[in-house]
Amino acid sequence: MSSLKSHITLILALISILFSIFLFRVFSEVLNLYQKNIVDNYSIVIVSTSKIDSVNIPIVEKTIPIDTTKQVKTLKRKFKNIDFSKVQLPYFYKLKLKRLPSPKELKELEERLKNKAYVKRVLTHSSSQTKIYNLLMLLNLITKTFMVIIGILGFLLIVKQLEVWKLLHNERMYIMELFGAPVWFRGAALFKIAFTNSLIALLITFGLIYFVTNSYIFNVIINELNINYHVDYIKEFGILFVVAIAISLISSILVVVSKK
Repeated sequence: MSSLKSHITLILALISILFSIFLFRVFSEVLNLYQKNIVDNYSIVIVSTSKIDSVNIPIVEKTIPIDTTKQVKTLKRKFKNIDFSKVQLPYFYKLKLKRLPSPKELKELEERLKNKAYVKRVLTHSSSQTKIYNLLMLLNLITKTFMVIIGILGFLLIVKQLEVWKLLHNERMYIMELFGAPVWFRGAALFKIAFTNSLIALLITFGLIYFVTNSYIFNVIINELNINYHVDYIKEFGILFVVAIAISLISSILVVVSKK
């Protein structure tokens, strides 16, 4: 019974690490897609006294003229006593950005635009953009912190559990060490235990991943964010397989070579 509990403890620790890594990868990808979606729908509007092709600022991807024909027609109907042919109307442009700027970058961009002689007004919607940026960065920080904490605690739990198994094989391992047996041979039993439990944890984790990513709630969230996200199960399985094997090998080697 105690051996079964030890195996369950090790498997649960591995599952927590693998699943947290997957969640971090999902969140990072979703965050990148969401930021791209925001950038695609976000633009800065400038009012210019002359026609321009570009503003020559690195973060600005392109300058798009805004068609004001409808607005001018409305003004003509409303103010029939004004001869608009003699009025020099300004030009309006949307600036498409390459990426989502930080509040500092947005402020610097606004200042650079205002310093240009032909720019009379800049509309950045900085208040709402800053709130969105700060929220995304906060979520990113929380996710990274959560993954690091889970990873450290899980790894320490795995090492401690392997040390318990090492005590059961300590005498045999000590005799092998006296005869100069290499690390991989002395710790063969631990390597086998760690490797087997890693595969079990990987399969359970992958099953959990498949269930979560095909759940109604997960798909509703993705649809609400208005992004095109699909899980590459083969890629995720390969990454988690490498991570699981690496954790089992590193933790086993640390336990075998320790002098406790």
